[in-house]
Amino acid sequence: MSRTHDEVEVNVQLQPGMEPAVQRYARDKVSAVLGHTARPVLFARVRLDRTANPAAERPVKARAEIDLNGRVLHAEACADTPYEALDLLQDRLQVRLDRQDDHARAYR
Repeated sequence: MSRTHDEVEVNVQLQPGMEPAVQRYARDKVSAVLGHTARPVLFARVRLDRTANPAAERPVKARAEIDLNGRVLHAEACADTPYEALDLLQDRLQVRLDRQDDHARAYR
C-alpha cells in the first residue's frame, strides 16, 4: 500500500533514559524531509542511541531508514546531543532525497 508522507507515522525508537521530547523532535525532523517528496513513503524509522563510553567524542548516534516506493534511504549522524544528531540527520536525509530525485528525473 502506498501512502503519502502525511499518512506515514515516523517510528522513533529511543534508547532508555532519553527524554521523551526527543521523540517528537525526531518525528518533526524526518517529516520535514518527507514533505519535500511526492514519492510514496512506505515506512520511516529513526533510532537514537547513546554510547556508554564516557570518553566518546560524539556519543549520540541517530540512524534513519526511509522507504520511498521500494527504494530505501539510509542516513546516520553522530553528535554530542540527540538534538544535534537529529539536525545533522535531517540534513543528510535531505541530501540523499535530493540525489534520488535528481537520479529519477535523469532517467525518465
